[in-house]
Amino acid sequence: MISDTFVPARRMSPEERTDPLLGPGGRYIVGVDGSASSRAALTWAAARTLPDGAISLVGIADDDAGSVGAEYGDDVARRLAHVLSDAADDLLNRYPTARITTAVERGMVADTLARAADQRDVVVIGSDKTGYARGRMFGLRAVQLAAAVRGTMTVVPSIDLRLCTGVAVAVADLQNAPALAQRGAQEAARRGCSLAIVHAVSSGGQLRSAYRDDVLAAARTAALDTDSNLDVWAHVAQRHPSDAILNLSRDKALLVVGRSRQTSALGVGQTLHEVLMNANAPTVVVS
Repeated sequence: MISDTFVPARRMSPEERTDPLLGPGGRYIVGVDGSASSRAALTWAAARTLPDGAISLVGIADDDAGSVGAEYGDDVARRLAHVLSDAADDLLNRYPTARITTAVERGMVADTLARAADQRDVVVIGSDKTGYARGRMFGLRAVQLAAAVRGTMTVVPSIDLRLCTGVAVAVADLQNAPALAQRGAQEAARRGCSLAIVHAVSSGGQLRSAYRDDVLAAARTAALDTDSNLDVWAHVAQRHPSDAILNLSRDKALLVVGRSRQTSALGVGQTLHEVLMNANAPTVVVS
């Protein structure tokens, strides 16, 4: 079984079937290693895309320390093949016509998953925050993936999502605000839920105040242009950006954020780094 809390997806109408996270002909590519975090990622992707979409399960024999806590080699590759086969069989038992592929690859996790995807796809990994060291390791995998993947990626934390509702979008500037808000609005319309938009700033000031109002106005307009019936809540948070984003997303079913324009040595900006290291909702990172 891929999860004790698997919720089968209902068959959607043609209008609902369009996934705002995927490009035309895209698929979900899920990193699977048998851990609780990867089961959470697979559960999320399967519930979202099956029975109508395509999903690819990828196991990676990575001898970089910490991936699944074991040395890699032929034995690990065989174990991963069994894990993927069992997960695929479980999904096919639920959805006999589902389009599921599996592959075992060798290499670094982030780089290998990035190579497996193109701009149409969504790469999905889990993040396990059950312990300090373990949480840091899986959080770091998410940061590495965000730096490597050029398309869309999703990080799914190992939490109970059944009571989570609503979509949150974090916007940073006028360049990305409309596109991110549109993506969030499409997702909220698909789910039939509310949309919360946050623009976080660390300090005030007259010019900055006018600019942040423009950012939120552009985001809200783009969201309502997407669906005029949406319940849209837009808010400026005067606090550290990652704190504001994590506070907003803690009870949400999905968080949408943009990829950093300014990067650190890790390949992502400080805010995205901190959000991914502490993800408390399924977090979608888009270009």
